[in-house]
Amino acid sequence: MDAAVSVIKYARIAWAGATLALLQACANQIPATEPTSGRMERELVSHSLHIDVGEPRVLASPHRSIKVTESRLFTLTQFDSAGNQLDQQDQFQSLPWANQQVELVVGKVRVSRQTDQDGQLRLNLLDEDFVGLDFDEVRIITLSVSAGPGVQTDATLLVGRELRSKLREAEQLIYDNLEEDDVNQWVYRVQRLAALGLDEESSQLENMLILLTTGDPQLQGDFIQALGEATTQE
Repeated sequence: MDAAVSVIKYARIAWAGATLALLQACANQIPATEPTSGRMERELVSHSLHIDVGEPRVLASPHRSIKVTESRLFTLTQFDSAGNQLDQQDQFQSLPWANQQVELVVGKVRVSRQTDQDGQLRLNLLDEDFVGLDFDEVRIITLSVSAGPGVQTDATLLVGRELRSKLREAEQLIYDNLEEDDVNQWVYRVQRLAALGLDEESSQLENMLILLTTGDPQLQGDFIQALGEATTQE
């Protein structure tokens, strides 16, 4: 009797062990369920550049602030973990064309300028790059920007007749040899630039002449005195 009980107990233990082993094997074959989230896809629809040359389009001054903006249009599509589309919307992005190149064509001169961090650059037709340019022949200024194939744009500015005449005279006043002139002619240059409405260039020339005469206090004093007297007489 005792032997029979022992056999029954042993059989139960063996069956329980086999069952546990089978359950563990099944558990190892069934992958654990992990939470998954949806995904978002962004597709570029359009990419463009815009040059704001300001108003009026006809320049009356040699200076003009230019701003370049880069724009992108995206389509945003949201999917769940099963790949079903949940939502779709447009996203518009407009940023300054920062620290990028702008090509300028002024008459027969082609130069490159770089925008600042705000996407701006300053056009100055009295820069050294344009010295010797026949302003009588300059009618149109073209600005071009490119962000790669298919992403480029141009803009134009017109140069007014009065400005063309002013630029021709201003260039001579600024860039002609100063050493051949006397103090009174220096004063005339400074004042004439101011009379043409070019206060910035007038101030720059005055400061440059003061710096150039630093090594000759007598000449520097004569220039400052003559400039002061001429200013008082105005």
